[in-house]
Amino acid sequence: MLVGTIIKDLLMGTKKVLVIRRTKQFKRYKKIVTRTKKYLVSDKDNRFRVGSKVLIRNCSPISKCKSWFIVKMV
Repeated sequence: MLVGTIIKDLLMGTKKVLVIRRTKQFKRYKKIVTRTKKYLVSDKDNRFRVGSKVLIRNCSPISKCKSWFIVKMV
């Protein structure tokens, strides 16, 4: 299960979620580096809006790129 923020509302029942995996400081230059990944997520009821923080979970593939669904709002 991952926690992310909805960044885009695509077609009916599909959202794009941005998950920040890790943030760390670069040793030499002291710059903070973040690693992110975007997931296509199923939202059948169309309940969640852009900017919502949600908990997503892996499932069997729904389509070619979509194999995650929203569990709840955080």
